[in-house]
Amino acid sequence: MYEKLLDEAEKNGLTVIEKYPFISPRIRGLCCDDTIAISAQIDTEAERTVVLCEELTHALHSYGDILNDARMERRTREHIFDRLIGIEKLLDAALAGCREPWEFAEYFGVPEDFFVAAMQNYRERYGTMTRLSTEKGEFMLSFEPTFRVRRL
Repeated sequence: MYEKLLDEAEKNGLTVIEKYPFISPRIRGLCCDDTIAISAQIDTEAERTVVLCEELTHALHSYGDILNDARMERRTREHIFDRLIGIEKLLDAALAGCREPWEFAEYFGVPEDFFVAAMQNYRERYGTMTRLSTEKGEFMLSFEPTFRVRRL
């Protein structure tokens, strides 16, 4: 996924600096004009994927200074969850045998804490249960107490 995001950035005329030496360890990535910088302190490809996806989303969908715009940050975060995980791909992962958060995170190539945050977001957006119709059939997805899938 990381390579796909790099390709997308290039196709959109964006330059990605993959190991930028930010002074503050709190800065993981930054988008300014047509350049995305990713901190040199990020160790894993899973983390780089999330940071690049976030900064790419800002570059393509945000305008102006959004540092103090919680609504825009939330929308961006939801877009990233849907892009890197997504409700239908979540179903696919469960059908492929994923059960534990670390298994899902590995399946999607994201950090486990990102996956856990995505699940919390899906609970907020869809409630504790939601029905999903796909070409594979009808399913009931339950988000509490843990993620479960039941074919209807």
